[in-house]
Amino acid sequence: MTLHSLRERALLIAPIRLALGVLWLVLARIAGAAATPALIAFCVGTLGIVFFAFADPRARLAHGEVEPLPAPADARLAPKWRQALAAMFPSTIGVSVLAAIALFPSPTLAALLGGVCAGLGIAALLTLPSIDPGLLVDPRRQIVYRR
Repeated sequence: MTLHSLRERALLIAPIRLALGVLWLVLARIAGAAATPALIAFCVGTLGIVFFAFADPRARLAHGEVEPLPAPADARLAPKWRQALAAMFPSTIGVSVLAAIALFPSPTLAALLGGVCAGLGIAALLTLPSIDPGLLVDPRRQIVYRR
């Protein structure tokens, strides 16, 4: 059985999301978005998603409901690249696909979505201190284990 570290996934996905967010902002500018509206849209997307990530009452409810199971003896940790790739689905990939679709018809919207992607990266960084390093997850079955 191959498991993923919840803390390591957050640590790996944060810089990817931040880089993609900045990339979408740059591409939006190249596609024709004016500097000020693009930057405002990027900041609104970033701050908005960070706010909603921490203000969502479902997130607070979910933290106390899962009792981790002991990790199976035959469990091994997935390689870092595989954990990062799994952490990209669906949010990072979904936001990036939407940004790509919006890039030419509405480059300012693409900048906003870049901000959303960057905000997801910031939210991942901000949650790092609260993630127990001993928690593992089976990404296929969504079962949480403890080392």
